[in-house]
Amino acid sequence: MPRWKPYAFSTERAWSDAAELGPNVVGDVLAVGDVHGNARTLTAAVDLAVDLGVEAIVQVGDFWLADAQWSQLNPLESEFMWTAHDSPLPIVVIDGNHEVWPALGRYAATPQAAAAMASRRPLHLGGSIWWAWRGSVWTWGGRAFGALGGAVSPDRRDSAVRGRRWEEEATTEEDLARLIANVDAEFGGRLDVLFTHDAPAQVRKFRPGMSGVPWDLRQAANAGRGLLSRAVEATAPALVLHGHWHRTNRERINATTDVLGLSADGMNNSTAYLTTQPTLTASHMTGSI
Repeated sequence: MPRWKPYAFSTERAWSDAAELGPNVVGDVLAVGDVHGNARTLTAAVDLAVDLGVEAIVQVGDFWLADAQWSQLNPLESEFMWTAHDSPLPIVVIDGNHEVWPALGRYAATPQAAAAMASRRPLHLGGSIWWAWRGSVWTWGGRAFGALGGAVSPDRRDSAVRGRRWEEEATTEEDLARLIANVDAEFGGRLDVLFTHDAPAQVRKFRPGMSGVPWDLRQAANAGRGLLSRAVEATAPALVLHGHWHRTNRERINATTDVLGLSADGMNNSTAYLTTQPTLTASHMTGSI
């Protein structure tokens, strides 16, 4: 496929029809931190996943999902999307704050997307790419998984950050309600694993990097973390994995939930190995990729 060809989102399959994502097929997962549209970082993560023998990759946001209708799409973004499309393993993407929200919002409004979302499962974007939209849930290895992406961009007013990408970046009350309703319907109210982009407010062992960020953006970011805190309290996951702050972290919150924060851009601790059986465990993988 020519790398310069613009990428168009395409729902070719439903989650239930994707045999490679079946509940009894995926047992081990490689979680990957923010990659920011870098094809080399993504290729290294895919190669690592293949070497490890996992069945799927979950990327925890700031993937930089973009499509052909994005007016500022450039060849590098197009190459990145085709690299993900051609992955030998499925890539399930939690949306971050720096996705191309005009493109995702447009696609979420299509009949194809509406049908997929009615199933409560992640939405196919073509090839190996799946979008775990906010509130989507699924089962792997006998474990209940859920996604609640989004975050406020501390740098949204920085002229060096390209483009108008932020229309729907922040996690909302509606997103939280959707997650809780779907978890109630599918799993009786409890998750085993929750993937987020930002960190829940209960996380204390690192300080979010908001030095110099305007007060209103700090307040908005803290409100988003508060929503994630409520998601954890409502769904009681054993594990939460997140990105966003580009920092490694591991701590226990609410007495029963372990939180793993992933660094970014292929750096040390930007990946984590998650296994569902015989016990549910997740651990950082040291070393860059």
